[in-house]
Amino acid sequence: MTTRLRVLPLSPPPVHGETVGSYLNRLADANHLTIGHLSSLIGPSRQHRRDDNRVGYWTPPGLLRLAALTSRGPSSLIHAMPPLGTIGDPIRRLPLSATEEVTEPRRRPACRLCMARRHIRGLVIRSTPHHEGVCHRHHRWLLGDEQHKLTRLPEVLQANRHHQQIARRGTHPSTALAYVDARNRLIKWFTSEVGSPPLRQRWDRRLDVLGEDPFGDPHRPSEARIELVTYPEAVILTGLFASPHWRSHPQLPVEAARRLAIAPDHLPLLTIT
Repeated sequence: MTTRLRVLPLSPPPVHGETVGSYLNRLADANHLTIGHLSSLIGPSRQHRRDDNRVGYWTPPGLLRLAALTSRGPSSLIHAMPPLGTIGDPIRRLPLSATEEVTEPRRRPACRLCMARRHIRGLVIRSTPHHEGVCHRHHRWLLGDEQHKLTRLPEVLQANRHHQQIARRGTHPSTALAYVDARNRLIKWFTSEVGSPPLRQRWDRRLDVLGEDPFGDPHRPSEARIELVTYPEAVILTGLFASPHWRSHPQLPVEAARRLAIAPDHLPLLTIT
């Protein structure tokens, strides 16, 4: 079947970690094809969303067809888009566990400045682990669509370096679960307006640095913005929650308050569930 396929006139390379849907859409756009027509050349015709990373409906011949269309080896495609490596493997295609669903990489646009530097003009969606939410080359926040510039928020850049160290020292998915837990707590603290006045002052200052949200409510920041402004504190709690020593220690709240530089009585109820 693949011998009848001709290599597409334009075959941009996939970006490492790019979602399958993102790459197929970029491939279709570059060759002025509809995504439905391109997918029909690979297998069943589907309208792939750019953030779609599912391959449960793919067959091994479909991967070979994509390789033939792009003149790229299957191993090269799998290296850039790891989900393609699960095609034909029913064990690896089982439904995600509850833990895996929580810690699944975030699907967000790749750094636009990095893509422009590589002469990639189309939208690229990547599966981004939580600890890879910052582009240090361009000082950009990547865990949201706005890609805020972080030059005036050096504590966020520093926190991300610490986050990467936690991820390297720990084990997946425990470190990812620790971050998700810490992030959700901080977002809840922010929206419920409980906790320490010093924390509120830090968060309000960072919100001011971000400027007005042109598409949001000026009195109710979006969850994406809240995650950004509470990120340094979330990473501090992540380090504690991921630590075998601290996560079950009776002095965890006291240590958390110390690291957050707030009074212990200003810390909301802190228990590991």
